[in-house]
Amino acid sequence: MVFLLAIIAFLLFVHPVAAVTDPLAVPNNRYGIHIADPNDIPDLPSLVNSNGGDWGYVTLVIPKTDQNSDAWQKKFDQMRRQHLIPIVRLATTIDGASWTKPKKDDIRDWVSFLTSLNWPTENRYVILFNEPNHANEWGNNIDPEEYADILVTFADALKQASPDFFVLPAGLDVSAASDGRSLDAAEYLRRMIAAKPELLEKIDGWTSHSYPNPGFSGSPNARGRGTLGSFAWELEYLKGLGLKKELPVFITETGWNHSEGKFWQPRFANPQIVGSNFQIAAATIWQDPRIAAITPFVFNYQDYPFDHFSFKKIGGTDYYPHYQAYQSIPKIKGQPVQQESYEVMRPLISPKLIAGSRYVVRTQIRNTGQTILDDKDDYVLSVLDEHGFSLSDVTLPTIEPGQKGELQFTLTAPSRTGKVAAHIQIRHLNRIILLDSQEITIVPPPSMTLQLTLGWRSVSDAKDVKVLIYQDSKLIHEFSGQTLIHNQLTVEKITDIIPGQPYRVVAIVPNYLPRQKVQPLKEGNTTVRLPRFLPFDMDNDGAFSWNDAAVLITTQPHTILSRFFGP
Repeated sequence: MVFLLAIIAFLLFVHPVAAVTDPLAVPNNRYGIHIADPNDIPDLPSLVNSNGGDWGYVTLVIPKTDQNSDAWQKKFDQMRRQHLIPIVRLATTIDGASWTKPKKDDIRDWVSFLTSLNWPTENRYVILFNEPNHANEWGNNIDPEEYADILVTFADALKQASPDFFVLPAGLDVSAASDGRSLDAAEYLRRMIAAKPELLEKIDGWTSHSYPNPGFSGSPNARGRGTLGSFAWELEYLKGLGLKKELPVFITETGWNHSEGKFWQPRFANPQIVGSNFQIAAATIWQDPRIAAITPFVFNYQDYPFDHFSFKKIGGTDYYPHYQAYQSIPKIKGQPVQQESYEVMRPLISPKLIAGSRYVVRTQIRNTGQTILDDKDDYVLSVLDEHGFSLSDVTLPTIEPGQKGELQFTLTAPSRTGKVAAHIQIRHLNRIILLDSQEITIVPPPSMTLQLTLGWRSVSDAKDVKVLIYQDSKLIHEFSGQTLIHNQLTVEKITDIIPGQPYRVVAIVPNYLPRQKVQPLKEGNTTVRLPRFLPFDMDNDGAFSWNDAAVLITTQPHTILSRFFGP
């Protein structure tokens, strides 16, 4: 049975090598927002996790010049606390009016930076740059073959560093024309894949900029290329170019220009109409089951050229009406996969325990995973065994990744003796995280024989002896009314101790000062020889004081002598 339980434990606790998880295979809140300023992160949950939602998405940009691990870790920790999933778009640097091209030499720095972060979820969503079918997004040049090479090289480097990187290609401007400064998206994709057909297997999802064109002012009911349904056109086109697998879609840019901004633009729809458009989209095209994330552009932009996309009003803390409309869209409670692991500072279970005993266990544990351990968030400590261990009085600490806290619980051992495999585990949602696993020997309660000498008596006898057993400063047992016969006293059925561990044994004999000894208590019987007892506790308060001298004066001399030397 022990072997069978060990096999079950192995199947429960051993997980396969980490790899990206299909975000559509778990409960997924597809709604999110695109931000331009990470300082806006605290304001996002009330929008993307509203109306029943949890774990919405945030698309954000990290330029090459901002690879500050400490600063970004604080932002990632903030998103973890607020249940936000980051989609990180890599960016280069601005050179005049255009973005420089990424270099392969940059890969090492990018990988080092991105792997240094503890991400909020197991999937690490990374978009490799932006709209390269525009010359000003690719070093003033258009080169789909070069982008394909960069895409494959970066994807390989990220996957080699960690299979948890969820690689996404740059979103293209599907409405761009081939005019020398941009290239038609269909032609760009054809040339990309012709140059590197393997890229279709390297990517884990598809990035789409499904704007309602023309002029970011199209109907929410329009379909096809250049509309909210551009992603569907892209996927169909990719199938014709050799795409075999299903790619979850990340619409990282979408939305309408609105009339408000630094200056009023009557040619754009007012924010109320934009809000209505968002709600129509949510009820129709955005119900497509292939969509993993929708992050409209942009949460807050206070200046040209994107002030007419902003959800937040210019120069204030209020929002335009389309914010409330997007907020009111029904959402679901996402449950993204997170890695959960803990480091226990010392074993939780000893290899030998006493049948029927209760043990108060305290230890420090370190959170080495991605979740925030919190018993208010469906975390439960439990024990798996075949004999009948039980846990009670559990106190789980609240600890974020990288932090330590004290775990405390009471473990009750089964009353039956023998060998048993036991596993202490944390259960969270549908996951089991093993903290400690031991094969334990349950033994019968042991006994202890005390050898006492009262004064200089040749034979020591006494009644009403009290025996105390302490673990550190905590009293474990009190045996009262014991009888000392011929210098020996035996207490039976000692529970709640760990065989072989040291305990402080104290004996109290009436009229004698207490004596104690620290000694391991073993399985079976342990003999404890205590130091000689001195009859100086006349008032039986457990200490020698002036009051003892007062009692001594009123005590018959032969009584005192008998305590020293016997009758």
